[in-house]
Amino acid sequence: MARRTSSVPNPATAVKELLRPGIQRLRLSWVSILQGGIAAGLSWWVAVNLFGHESVFFAPMAAIIVIGLTGGDRLRRAVELNIGVPLGVGIGDLLVTWLGTGTWQMTFIVLLALTVAVLVDKSPLVSTQAAIGVVLIATIFPPGTSGGIDRMLDAFIGGTVGIIVIALIPNSPLRGGRQEIATILTIAGHVLKEVAVDLADGNTKGINAALQEARGTQANINNLIAAAKTGREAATVSPLHWRNRRRVKSLMRILNPVDNAMRNTRVLARRALVLTEDGDDVSARQIAVLEEIADVMTALGDLFARGERVGTSERIPQLVRRLRVLGAMTGPEVADKKVLSAQMILGQSRSIIVDLLQICGMSRKSAQAALAPTSAHPHVDPEV
Repeated sequence: MARRTSSVPNPATAVKELLRPGIQRLRLSWVSILQGGIAAGLSWWVAVNLFGHESVFFAPMAAIIVIGLTGGDRLRRAVELNIGVPLGVGIGDLLVTWLGTGTWQMTFIVLLALTVAVLVDKSPLVSTQAAIGVVLIATIFPPGTSGGIDRMLDAFIGGTVGIIVIALIPNSPLRGGRQEIATILTIAGHVLKEVAVDLADGNTKGINAALQEARGTQANINNLIAAAKTGREAATVSPLHWRNRRRVKSLMRILNPVDNAMRNTRVLARRALVLTEDGDDVSARQIAVLEEIADVMTALGDLFARGERVGTSERIPQLVRRLRVLGAMTGPEVADKKVLSAQMILGQSRSIIVDLLQICGMSRKSAQAALAPTSAHPHVDPEV
């Protein structure tokens, strides 16, 4: 008699799976956590020991806010913070001492703080922090608990220490962006592979599922842009990463091709869905082209996941050769006089080939030259 396998999950395995997302987030965020702790402690020490302030609050608060800013451009936004918080604290100290606290006073001082902030700087962050500063003064730290000038200085100390900590303990300028590129290319490769298989079978449901997967990548695109900006910032402000400026510049250069490759994959999947819903098909050569593009795209994703440099990787010339061959065989005849949707799928395939060649380091013009001509007078002279 066969033994029945238990359907009850192993407790240790269940706990491990439950903790896995948090552990992954911790691995990605440990530098920011370290930055926040050091910046808060150091800004408090500077305010207390170097400036002799008491009841220090705004210094560690401003430092933590600066460290917590995401999406790149933290240096610029830290400067904006150093304008907004002292501005709000100063206005709050001045007006609350004169007007007191209450409903109409709160309304008035926030309106005034926002007005002055808009006059001083166009950044929304300056306005927000100015308003927060006056609210804190009117509610938690009313005048008399500490000098207004001291509190303005504390806010400036915190913001400045935050910038220094970012420079001395920077995040990796390349890891986040490379991982997001790997994720996007891997997903796009999987989507194209599924579309190729489902086009051969006329599987509308399968193509629709692949399309939904492609549509779910916008968050990855946004993360890529944010990671790239953060990397550029780290390579700009941190002496530890000045040597990586060229590599960060190369990473920034391929942002648009990666984004375009994903967008073109979505369009291709959407057109494939229309084609199968209409009961039409594509040629066997088109399916072969899609499968080869998917394989190259997945290989590129693996290259970025491994941290290989595009400029020195031995695999890049091999992938470029495969893409050149693909480009040369994607002339109008590949569509085999099929319906418009099939021809549009061919057009998107050609666009993705150009995107991938750019990711491999080629200029857009050189990448376009690798395509078989579709016009008697092409804008870019073809290689073949």
